[in-house]
Formats: sequence, structure tokens, C-alpha cells
Amino acid sequence: MLGTVTLALKAKNSCKLPEFPGRFLHAAVFSLIGSIDEAAGTYWHDVSGIKPFTVSLQYGRKRSDATIQKGDMVYLRIHVWHRELWYILEEIPQPLSLQIGPLEAMAVDVQYDAPFDLPLSVENTLTLVERCLTGKPIQRVEIDFVTPTSFNGTHGDTTFPTAELIFASIVDKWNAGDEDQTLDKARIKELCERIVLTDWIGHTKRVYFGRDRGLTGFVGGFTFNLSKLNDEERQLIMILATFGQHCGVGRLSSQGLGQVRVTLHTK
Repeated sequence: MLGTVTLALKAKNSCKLPEFPGRFLHAAVFSLIGSIDEAAGTYWHDVSGIKPFTVSLQYGRKRSDATIQKGDMVYLRIHVWHRELWYILEEIPQPLSLQIGPLEAMAVDVQYDAPFDLPLSVENTLTLVERCLTGKPIQRVEIDFVTPTSFNGTHGDTTFPTAELIFASIVDKWNAGDEDQTLDKARIKELCERIVLTDWIGHTKRVYFGRDRGLTGFVGGFTFNLSKLNDEERQLIMILATFGQHCGVGRLSSQGLGQVRVTLHTK
């Protein structure tokens, strides 16, 4: 189940949010779930490992920083890939007050839709898979990391993407969803050895959680060539790359990190 919930929020006060307010957004989502179903809020908070959602915040008007004035509109987007979580979020009441860090806001509208022009249904992941399997095999994948991204490494965080790190991360997120058929991570890692990074531009980016805490990630664009894969393997990478645009890549995606835009090339 792939779905996106968009809450249109009207600010009830003036404040300033961090450049990357992911921890505030993360907490707001669990507060929202708990306000609908307290037991479900506790369950999803306590689930170990990957949470099957990502969050982002868009502003209603352009600004040079994250300062919000009373009356401004902001838009909280929650990207979900588990039907049980989706069922809860379908019950968001209106009107609704929501706290995002220092921001006090009122939800004035809630919209539900599916990504990639998919039908809004619990079986739409299968529709995505069928579309990729019947489409023309891709030759290249461009992945643009738009929020800081990092991966768990043996000796700390890894701040440069390889094909293996990217697609193994997406497999982990897929397997954290509600699909009956899990993906073989070992197989994905094996075929990633034949995926070639051909072009990239990027830099490290520090995310601060407090005065003395933070995380170093990277942002930028990376292009991978799939010419050494057969058609079936390219279709599998196409599925994962597309899914990754919904679920994010790397660490702390449920706090808004690791968000990507993906471009698929058939030539």
C-alpha cells in the first residue's frame, strides 16, 4: 500500500523551525496517530527498526529561512507504505490542532492520494510492480538526494552512496512494509556489483539536532549505468528506484532525511 497524506496547516503563532525539522515532524506524526488511536500510537512508536513512513514539510510561500508567521500555511506530507498505518491516518479528525516543535497549527484540510499516478488502493504496490515489469527496461538511473542522507557503516556513518548501499537500504524499507513477498537483500547486493556509478556531483551536509548533536550526510545527484544487468535485473532496479522515491533512502527517513528524486532513462 503506497499512499500520501497531506495536511494543510495554518500557523497559530509565529516561530522559527530548524532547516531540517525532521525530529519535530516525526514526533508530530506519532502525536497524530496517538490522538486517533492511543494503542496504535504506542504500537507504531515501539516498533523496532524501520518505520513505514517518511515526512516532509513544505511552506506556502517562499522564504529565505524557516521563519513562520502567524496565519502562514505549511503542508505536512506523510508518505506511507503499510496499510494498517494508512487505515489509522484515514481517520484524521477535523478540525485538528497539531504541534510541530515550537509551531502551533490548525489543520484546515486533509488530502489523501497515491504516488506515481497509481490508484489509491491497498493493492497499488502490485500495480507499480506490474507497470515496471511490462515497461521498457531502463539503461540508467539518476538519483538526486534532496535532503541529507547517510548510511550505517561498520565504523560509523557512511556519507557517500554506492549502488549497494542505496538499493539494499530500499530493500530494507520494502520489507518493513505490508507486502507478503519480501525481497532478497543478498541478491540485490550481488547485482549491485555490476551497477556502475558514471557521474556525480554533491557534497556533505550537516544536520543539527541540538547545540551539540547532529549528523553528517550528503546531498547531490548520482547517475548509475545498468548496462551490465539483464532485462529482469533492470526491471527489479526500476521497481526499487521508484519505490525509493516514496520511502526515502538511508538512515532516519522517518525524520525526513534521505529524500530523493529519481529519473529513469531507457536510452
